[in-house]
Amino acid sequence: MDYLIVTGLVAEVLLLSRLDRRIFGTWFTPFNLLSYPYATVVLVAFFFAPPLDFVSLYAPSVGIWIVGLFLFWWTGALIGWVFLGSSIVHRPLSAEEEWTSKESFPSKLATGLAWGITPLMAYGLYKSLAASGGLFLMFSADFKSAYTYGLSAHAVVLATPLSVLLIGTYKKGRKLQFIIIGVLLVFLFISQVKGTLLVPIIAALIFRAIRANAKLPVKKVIVGIFLSYVLFNAVYLIGYSFADSSILQDPEIYASLARHYFYYLSAGVLAFGQALRTGVGSVGGPWYLMFAPFINVYRALLGSGPLLVAVSPRELGMDTDLSGTADFGSNVYTMFGTLYLYLGPIGAIFVASSAAFLCYGLLVIMIRSRPNVWLLTLYCILGGWLVMGFFEYYFWHLPFLEIIVYCLVLAAISRWVPKRLRSNTHVQPHPKLVPYTS
Repeated sequence: MDYLIVTGLVAEVLLLSRLDRRIFGTWFTPFNLLSYPYATVVLVAFFFAPPLDFVSLYAPSVGIWIVGLFLFWWTGALIGWVFLGSSIVHRPLSAEEEWTSKESFPSKLATGLAWGITPLMAYGLYKSLAASGGLFLMFSADFKSAYTYGLSAHAVVLATPLSVLLIGTYKKGRKLQFIIIGVLLVFLFISQVKGTLLVPIIAALIFRAIRANAKLPVKKVIVGIFLSYVLFNAVYLIGYSFADSSILQDPEIYASLARHYFYYLSAGVLAFGQALRTGVGSVGGPWYLMFAPFINVYRALLGSGPLLVAVSPRELGMDTDLSGTADFGSNVYTMFGTLYLYLGPIGAIFVASSAAFLCYGLLVIMIRSRPNVWLLTLYCILGGWLVMGFFEYYFWHLPFLEIIVYCLVLAAISRWVPKRLRSNTHVQPHPKLVPYTS
């Protein structure tokens, strides 16, 4: 039965992804970005979790995803059929070259903003180090907590769309753009939250693939997975080096990190299955945490209460590592898993359909109109969160709304300011130079 369910997932992904391609004219649809990574991780966990001494994949959790993926696809297909019709779409999504060239206003705006927020992020780093006790405690919990609050933390959030656009439009030889990309990624890396660093890189790869109007080659996918492995381990290795640099010469550390990478990769699918297998009543937090971004904006504007922290507590996490080497249980449950555990089937259907409506609605807007490079950036970031859907539900964090606002504001500026500049270039003749006519 387990093999049948997993095979059903693979068949569903292959079939619906081709239908999505026919409707929207691109492989980079929300369904494809969500389903293929999840199916890949499920296959890896299904075959390799027991040999690596992790709990086995609980197939009924995959069944819930099969239903969730179909509803997600159906919402998108309905939007596509209503607004695009039944014909195959061939119009490319990529923004026109004038929007992505070095001399374009959006590119200059992104570069200027990136350099502008760098001192603010640097100041936030300094304050966080002072609050946590110095450089050698950079990877402590106190530092991470201080780094995620204040005006500088909002600058780090802004660094996400800026880095996606700058990486997505980068061409060889743009030295200043290369430098500022590196600066932004450093500050994103310092947050020590894997998703904060991985999602912009994933989104930038999607951006570049869409611009090229091509499939993402298997070779580049493999390179991307290897890069995620390197970045994942770098967070730990740098932290270890601050505590004891000699530990970097121990081969067992690298073997342990390789296993930990698998633990992280499969954490969502295994933890969701374990939660269903054990029948836990709650994984922590009230149902309205799913709407935390909206509640937090309301509370911040009116000062009506403390901000919600949208995360499942570690102490209620699922034990998926049978070796007992993990310090705590896994507290991530995949995108549909988190919705299901917090909201139940009906609530999960509503929120998942709303997420599909947002992502597919933005896709339709880009297909039917001249793509704005900031809307393309926003779509790629949403796509990056979908790609990480095998791990967690990312739409319940505050950056979800914050990044949407940033991209919409920057899109409006990029539309309005160039028009104003062009209109001001039409010099009106001086009244005395106009010939008199009776």
